[in-house]
Amino acid sequence: MLLIEESCRAAFAAIGLTSFDSIIALFEGSARSGAGRVLVKQQTVEPPGQPALTVFYKRYEHASDSWKFLGRASKARREFENYSVFARLGVACAQRLAWGEQRDGLRRLRRAFIITRAIPGALPLIDFVARHCPGRWASRGVRSALGRQLAEMTRRIHDAGFFHHDLVWRNILVTFQPPAEPELWWIDCPRGRFDSWSPWRQRRRLRDLASLDKSASKYCSRGERVAFIKHYLRKPKLDSDAKQLIREALDYRRRRWPEDWNG
Repeated sequence: MLLIEESCRAAFAAIGLTSFDSIIALFEGSARSGAGRVLVKQQTVEPPGQPALTVFYKRYEHASDSWKFLGRASKARREFENYSVFARLGVACAQRLAWGEQRDGLRRLRRAFIITRAIPGALPLIDFVARHCPGRWASRGVRSALGRQLAEMTRRIHDAGFFHHDLVWRNILVTFQPPAEPELWWIDCPRGRFDSWSPWRQRRRLRDLASLDKSASKYCSRGERVAFIKHYLRKPKLDSDAKQLIREALDYRRRRWPEDWNG
């Protein structure tokens, strides 16, 4: 099965990318990683007579006897669909270009991939903070802008009943062209899902907040972390609701990742 976004079908067709096998051949040749491995690579393709296109290709490989995704969408397809959710909710994210999956006669998943357009000049959030705003006072405006944006993006998906499940700093990119404020982009969300009613809804919310705080606890001051929660809750002051949410998120983080706990 293969789906290519209409906006790039002509470009893909111009270089012969019209089938699952042709895409695998272009990005991998005859090389294969072992089952269970994930291959991620950046590559520039040059369709004749059209602008070059720099993309990220991510491929999942599954064991021949695996029944894990029988009757379930692959991670590649879920991520492809979740980018559409982000765009609909006004959350900047990677532009999806194509996804494909290959199954055997018993419908067991063998291989799946997703292709997205590379975001020019983007850095992972951790690298950006280390390079552009390591000092909490000298870079206060930039750091504050990042916190506000991240809080608003997180609030938007949660208000819509969507939860990321892997909302960590490595899955957030930053572009920056001074004097404009930095911009955040979300990537890599194969496990995100909607949940508007289940008993695990609050737990999913806390997981997203606690996941963000894992890195924030290392790179941000307590005041910045508190400001994030206030922006997330859209509250001007640290009231009882905000304090309760902070306690619950920290408790979740302590229990879920005790080896990474540092307060």
